[in-house]
Amino acid sequence: MARTVDHNKPASIKDVAVLAQVSVPTVSRYLNSPERVSREKRDRIAKAVKLLRYRPNPIARALVKERTKTIAVLSTNTTLFGQSQTIFGIEERAQKAGYTLNIGVLSPEAGEQSRQRIQSILDQNPAGIVLLDYDQVSDDAFAYVNKDLPIILIAGNRKSDVTQISMQERDGGYAVTSYLLGLGHKTVYHVSIPGGAGGYSRLAGWRSACEDAGVPAPAPIKADWDPESGKRIGSALGRKPEVTAIFAGNDEIGMGIIRGLNDVGRRVPEDVSVAGFDDHPIAKIWNPSLTTIHQDFFKAGEKAFDLLKTEIDDVDQGRGRTDDWNRLVELPGHLIERESTGVPRS
Repeated sequence: MARTVDHNKPASIKDVAVLAQVSVPTVSRYLNSPERVSREKRDRIAKAVKLLRYRPNPIARALVKERTKTIAVLSTNTTLFGQSQTIFGIEERAQKAGYTLNIGVLSPEAGEQSRQRIQSILDQNPAGIVLLDYDQVSDDAFAYVNKDLPIILIAGNRKSDVTQISMQERDGGYAVTSYLLGLGHKTVYHVSIPGGAGGYSRLAGWRSACEDAGVPAPAPIKADWDPESGKRIGSALGRKPEVTAIFAGNDEIGMGIIRGLNDVGRRVPEDVSVAGFDDHPIAKIWNPSLTTIHQDFFKAGEKAFDLLKTEIDDVDQGRGRTDDWNRLVELPGHLIERESTGVPRS
């Protein structure tokens, strides 16, 4: 912590943060609620405060406390159905509790750029964080989130020392694959969404269902978030007569696949069964209507805020981190059978 100190110039909170090698919000939390900061960071900040002879500005401290009625929501593409519905659920609960949302849109920047982007959001000193862990970009962002704050994760692979809402995507992937195999299809092709890997993923459920049924699992095909990629993949798979069942990583990709199959003369479900995931509102009016796994994203958002508010209350009441800050809450989906799937032709 060696540094030349100019005692003729009052030290700022930023000076303390730099010397202690922590963020400005962490110093603010130390000054207002030290129990919210880890012991190791408290020791470093205390040394920096003493060395710099820092005296907190009471007006600034009041402003910091005022800003704690904000919740930071971190997500990637907020126009996607799952993300938008989850944020809607968070906002509904937050408004009733007197909180506002600060939505930080994550972009696929790596390393230091990503860290700085997230830090700029956290510099506004939110009371807590909700991270929508729906793809690889958001999963990578977890490494840069300040763990001193109350935080809730939604979806993704299980993280330790944090409360997380599981959408049970692996179970959903298993259920829809088993359903297709139960109709008599010899195997199921899977078109995966970005970042859909790991043991808790839809892809893992598909692979496990194929293994348990003793059928070959063709190499998964990667799509991007654009339904147009589903259309291209559908056209390619449609040219393979052995393909009779496809499980798409989400409904938008599934709808694109149906269009691609039709473009090369394959009928759904007469020639190829197609199932999606999420239960997008358009899925039930698509032609044919899409078999899918329903997920209650809105409820996930509501539950995330409720859990986060409990952690915030723990901090406000001086309890700090408790065992309840490391829970796994499960929100299972369920299969909806529609017109896009059927028994294969003999």
